[in-house]
Amino acid sequence: MKRSRFRKDGDAVRVLSTVAWLYRAGDIGDDEVAASERWRMEYDYATLGIVDAGGPKRGGEAGDIHTWMLGRGKCSERLRKLAELLGQSLHTRIEMMLVREMSFPDMAAMIFPEGPRASARTKTAAQCALALERLSEYYSNKRLQK
Repeated sequence: MKRSRFRKDGDAVRVLSTVAWLYRAGDIGDDEVAASERWRMEYDYATLGIVDAGGPKRGGEAGDIHTWMLGRGKCSERLRKLAELLGQSLHTRIEMMLVREMSFPDMAAMIFPEGPRASARTKTAAQCALALERLSEYYSNKRLQK
C-alpha cells in the first residue's frame, strides 16, 4: 500500500490505472473514464463471458446459454468494428491501458525503444489520452444514433 501504484477501493486493493493518472492530471474527463469502463466491461463479456454485477443488465432477457453466447458474439463483433475504426495503434494503446494494465514507462519502452525516456513517456501519455477521447466519441455517437 506504500507504493503509489495501488489504491484502496472498498475492501479491494486495485492497481492505480493509467486512466486514473490521466484523469488526475486533467488530460481526460469523465466521459473518457466512463468510455474506458464501458470498453473494459464489453471486453470482459466478449472474451471471458464475465458480466460485472454493477454493470448494465442484459436487457431483461430470460434466455439460455444460446442467447448468452449470441450476445457475447455481438459484443465481440462491436469490439472488432471499433478496433477497425480506431486503427491498430490506438486500439493497441487501449489494450495496453485497460487489459494489460501497463504503466506509462512500460508502454513507452515498447512503443519508443530508442530516445529519452521522459519524452517517450510524455508521447505515450498523449497517445493514450487521444485513444480514450476517440473511444468516448465513438460511444457518444453510438448513443446519438439510437
